[in-house]
Amino acid sequence: MKPELNTRQLMPSDADEFSALRRRVTEHNPVPMGLSLAEELTRPLQGFRDQLAAPAPSAAFGVFVDGLLRACSAVAWTSRFPSSMHKVTLWGTFVDPSHRGQGFGRMAVEAALEHARSQDVHRVNLTVFLPNTAAIGLYQSLGFEPYGLEPEAIRLDGTFYDGQHMSLLLRSN
Repeated sequence: MKPELNTRQLMPSDADEFSALRRRVTEHNPVPMGLSLAEELTRPLQGFRDQLAAPAPSAAFGVFVDGLLRACSAVAWTSRFPSSMHKVTLWGTFVDPSHRGQGFGRMAVEAALEHARSQDVHRVNLTVFLPNTAAIGLYQSLGFEPYGLEPEAIRLDGTFYDGQHMSLLLRSN
């Protein structure tokens, strides 16, 4: 039986599911999240509600499989000044470990990118903590290109991990 799929913008009322998904992902492998599970567990639910209530045009998108949140991705404007409104940061892209390899991450990222296009965004930037070959492959397949490496971007359990910066040109004007 084919699962029921639904992709939609996440709302503050989705904070419980968003937080639970983050915990499952972080418990499985904290490197892509950039936080240890202990750090993730300190984050209050209200903080997630606030994140999901970020003012437009920032938005988070979730892929629901049979009614349960299984993947998400978001875009955020880092500045309200006109000089920087042409670019966004893609963040919060993750997939439930039990649902990887099924295209749900791509669906979430594509929803976030489509939202950015609808807001006349010129460029999308992101950072991937390494190693994360699946994420790098997904982003490259969507046209993202590396533009720099941040050595020792995060430190988890005494081990440093680099951050690969990537960028996608959405509009050439």
